[in-house]
Amino acid sequence: MKPRGSGSSDLFRVEGLASVMEYLRHRPKAVKSVWCTDAASREATPALKEFGVSPKRFVPPKEDLQSGRASPVWAEISLESLEQADFFARVRDRAEAGDDLILALDHVVDPRNVGAMVRSAAFFGVREVLVPERRQALLANASVNTAQGGFALCDLVVVVNLGRALEELKELGYWIIGADMGGESIEAIRSAKYRKIVLVMGSEESGLAAGIRGKCDRMVSIAGRPGGLESLNVSVAAGILMQQLGTSR
Repeated sequence: MKPRGSGSSDLFRVEGLASVMEYLRHRPKAVKSVWCTDAASREATPALKEFGVSPKRFVPPKEDLQSGRASPVWAEISLESLEQADFFARVRDRAEAGDDLILALDHVVDPRNVGAMVRSAAFFGVREVLVPERRQALLANASVNTAQGGFALCDLVVVVNLGRALEELKELGYWIIGADMGGESIEAIRSAKYRKIVLVMGSEESGLAAGIRGKCDRMVSIAGRPGGLESLNVSVAAGILMQQLGTSR
């Protein structure tokens, strides 16, 4: 299926009983149909029945069975990105709620990286991930599946101009922290005890664009062992930083 932009919806295939259950718990209206094999029905049917869902049966293609690619349980999920105006209305509504962490992605092009970061965001209680509408992986089967149910708890917000969105968040009291190999230590950022943070992750190849770097209040880096690799995969780095910055306040 084609990746979709802001305000549009599409059907995506989500595989695995655990992922399907996350949508039934947190976003049940998104679940349009659930399928399982005869072999999986003994485990899946009682779990799904708690949500009033009766799975349909299917027989995987022989080549999928032989290769091990067949998922015994899957669902069709309807998802759409959160409108920019709705996102800012939501942020203003929780202005007095205290601590908050938002994730922003600057032209991350691999949908699997986007999905992995959404999964981590959902785990750490991050409710929104901001992305620019151009040169950026959006909602796609690869991102939705990699998220393993993450989109049931975390919304993708597609913005026309990421730099302007960051400026508006600054006006609402957020500190913009960019991830960069030459940034300050995590400990230095944590010591500031910022209550509201937007963590910005750059693209896989070139990191943060110059214009986005200019919007950041501070830059943060992850220290590795001397003599080790110079950098981490962007989704791994995002998970570490969300955990560290999200518990510093």
